[in-house]
Amino acid sequence: MKSAQTLNLSPNLGPSKPILKTFWVKPFLERLSALARKYGLLLIFLFIWELSGRANLVDQTIVPSLSTSLSSVVEMWNHIHLGLHIMASLGRVIIGLIIGLVVAVPLAFILGRLLPNVAAKVDALLRVFGLINPYCLFPVFVIFFGLGETPKIAVLAWVSVWPIYFSAQTACRNVDPQLLKTARSMNCGAWAIFFRVTLPATIPAIFNGVRIGVEMSFFILIAAEMTGATAGLGWIVHNAGASYQTVRIYGAGICVVLLGVLINRFLLVIKRAFLSFSEALSPSWLQNAKADHKPISKTTGYVWLIVFVVLMVFGFYQVFKAENLLLDATLTPDYRIWNK
Repeated sequence: MKSAQTLNLSPNLGPSKPILKTFWVKPFLERLSALARKYGLLLIFLFIWELSGRANLVDQTIVPSLSTSLSSVVEMWNHIHLGLHIMASLGRVIIGLIIGLVVAVPLAFILGRLLPNVAAKVDALLRVFGLINPYCLFPVFVIFFGLGETPKIAVLAWVSVWPIYFSAQTACRNVDPQLLKTARSMNCGAWAIFFRVTLPATIPAIFNGVRIGVEMSFFILIAAEMTGATAGLGWIVHNAGASYQTVRIYGAGICVVLLGVLINRFLLVIKRAFLSFSEALSPSWLQNAKADHKPISKTTGYVWLIVFVVLMVFGFYQVFKAENLLLDATLTPDYRIWNK
């Protein structure tokens, strides 16, 4: 009979690991390393920008430091109602993007699925249209539509329509033939195939085109608002350039970049929350990096969507009220008083 000393009655738990390292430190370090790899160069650029200004390596009147540019954003928010100008610019971008979607998506489905021979013949012409510098077309839009909001929205719609169209049309042509054959074998009609196969398979491409359209819209936004605008970030840049207030130019530029990033991020969250089902139907070349199509909870998507809608409604209402002040010739709205 073996003695109790020779019996190993304790379970083999394996080598012990520090709980703190296992459950907190290691994931934190991995996340920090991933962020450093992704945003390291950006942080270095911002550091050099700030350091060059503080050390007087560059002329502050030409290239103000990062902190000075950020302080100008706060100053413009307090003195010239920067929030109204941001909402005015954002409204033009959103309206132009909606028009681009309404034009590009039906055209892509018609040419991509119903009329592929016609699509092949007009493809070169449409690509030439997409390569035309929209800034060169702005005077043409002014001639057609006159001064006011219409030419600005038209040039933003022109910019956004082409990436959406080409992305959607390419996706339409490359829907998995096996999915189409399976749907037909189940006696699905044309409309059922469109809504259950073609459209879900094309949605990721449409969203990719929308994200590109947003980026391109913000590229041309400043130029579109520098002619005949009554408000907007382009209006700020125009007035700042005319009065040699360089710091406000950089501040408005920072606002444009941040707006573009936030809108792009919002679209990505909506895609990951509500459209993850369509990734299985899309070709592999449409699937981005894992972080771009990894699903997230619908609750998160609803929170982002509600916050976005509330901000847009409140902001556009404030812009509408401010613009109505222009109808009174005896008043000069506060947001039009530049040297405050």
